Amino acid sequence: MHKDLNDEFHFIKAGMRLKNRVVLAPLTHNMSAKNGDPSQAELDWLARCARGGFGLIIAAATQVWPGGRCWSGQPALMTLSQQNAFSTLAKTASENEALVLVQLHHGGVRAMPELNAGSPFGPSGEQSGGRYALGVTELKDNDIRELIEAFIRAAQRVYDAGLHGVELHAAHNFLLCNFLNPKLNRRTDQWGGSVQNRARFLIEIVRGIRARMPRQFLIGVRLSPESYANVVGTELDNQLAVTRLLAAEDIDYVHYSMGDTFKSVNGQVGVDLLTELSRAIPDDIPMMVAGNIRDARGAKLALTGGADLVAIGTAALGNPDWVKKVDKGIALVCPPYSESWMLDQGFTSAALEYLRTMTGVVKRVKEA
Repeated sequence: MHKDLNDEFHFIKAGMRLKNRVVLAPLTHNMSAKNGDPSQAELDWLARCARGGFGLIIAAATQVWPGGRCWSGQPALMTLSQQNAFSTLAKTASENEALVLVQLHHGGVRAMPELNAGSPFGPSGEQSGGRYALGVTELKDNDIRELIEAFIRAAQRVYDAGLHGVELHAAHNFLLCNFLNPKLNRRTDQWGGSVQNRARFLIEIVRGIRARMPRQFLIGVRLSPESYANVVGTELDNQLAVTRLLAAEDIDYVHYSMGDTFKSVNGQVGVDLLTELSRAIPDDIPMMVAGNIRDARGAKLALTGGADLVAIGTAALGNPDWVKKVDKGIALVCPPYSESWMLDQGFTSAALEYLRTMTGVVKRVKEA
């Protein structure tokens, strides 16, 4: 079936419609307050993306529980005031025929000790030193159940704010991904061992949200299909098994964070990762992909390769009107972006400081 960027897309199970297949990827921008209160600047930037034509907006990784913070300017959704801040997006979304989701997040072993009250938490303990300066504290059964409830409460706040759903961040070596990874999850209780047990934490969150929200409320899950960088233990076969388990739980989509949407499977030269994913994912589960999709050509290639939805990341940072530019044939501004351009897009000095740490995003200013 031919798929075009401007095609309407229907989440059939939820009865929800997107005006196109283009998604704003959840982008870390470090603009929230130290307590997690979303700033007006980041809400304004998300609103700019809604006005710029994106059919679906996914807000940045948002903290659900103390102890899981990964960035100094990370948003949170743990208080009524934070909920009320997010609610301002509902009006903008409605005016621009866009849907807005919030990505729910806990940093797990990647949580920063200096931003939290001590060592990070994970499925299994890790000794101090090396990557984990203070070690990693193993979560107890009651801790896991508290965290499940925290994710569900945050989802309730998303719903009460008038937004359209959540994406559970189970990628990039954060907490939900830690539980899926047999190298990090060495538990022998109901939360570890088999794929089913390692996925139980994530699945219990999905079930809890489904039990409390109307079916129109969207639930997506972001997964890393493979290991990346210096992370090991995330294997394709395991992640496809997780996808099949999630499909049985009535989720609305899977979002694969590819790094590069057009890469080969790790260790298999010439075996296209996107093709392998599209062959394996259940037919009734929409597939969203992100990673190195910069322009219309890349987005269309992803759709041709089997994706249903394409998430635009780095290219959207400098082009919040990416969709409108593509529709009108206007040239996109390409990274690395100048600092003055990023300030014009609504980013703050704190956001620029963070974005400078990302390779190829912001032009480095030469020292005098």
